Amino acid sequence: MMSRCSAGLSVLLLSVALGGCSQSVPASAYQSRVIESASVEEVFAAAQTLLRREFGRLTIDPEAYKIVTVPAEYRTVSDSGTARDLVGAPSRMRRSATLVVTKRGTEVVARLRVDLERQDTAQRAALEPAAGRLSDTPAYTPIERDAATTEQQNTVWTHVKRDRRLERALLEELRDELASTLPPENEAVPGAPVPAGEKKGNTP
Repeated sequence: MMSRCSAGLSVLLLSVALGGCSQSVPASAYQSRVIESASVEEVFAAAQTLLRREFGRLTIDPEAYKIVTVPAEYRTVSDSGTARDLVGAPSRMRRSATLVVTKRGTEVVARLRVDLERQDTAQRAALEPAAGRLSDTPAYTPIERDAATTEQQNTVWTHVKRDRRLERALLEELRDELASTLPPENEAVPGAPVPAGEKKGNTP
């Protein structure tokens, strides 16, 4: 029972950390970029396309201009933060992102945080003492102990670190993409008045 409560509490705390109000998370918890010559709505729309490509499903809060991705799982032989990396053993990982677009004076700022987590369910179960060794409580098999819970509830994910490299790459791509949609500074806009001393049409 205690192990289930601990696992549930960990999931709850992680959900609050990733999905809570952006006002409760300090700006230092995100990597940020100023997106010039673009509106909040334009940055928010472009960010959705970018994160959907990278992570898949998204949870979108249009009022807060906030995007939270569904964790994307992958396997790796590095970056797990365990001794498994030393021997090249695979680890099951997942990454998730939170992006918030805000207005700071006349500037539009995109803030992004990418978190990496490691699945530790198997390791935790192996280290957990069987009930009955240190008490009079009858021992239960793993199937009996977890019979009333789902696989998702029994899965333990441990936060490893932030993926600052991916944060930086995605923010720079977002900024470059929006910059590429702007017309060059010296390009004439159709219908704009012609400066004095110039004539329309081709110069002979």
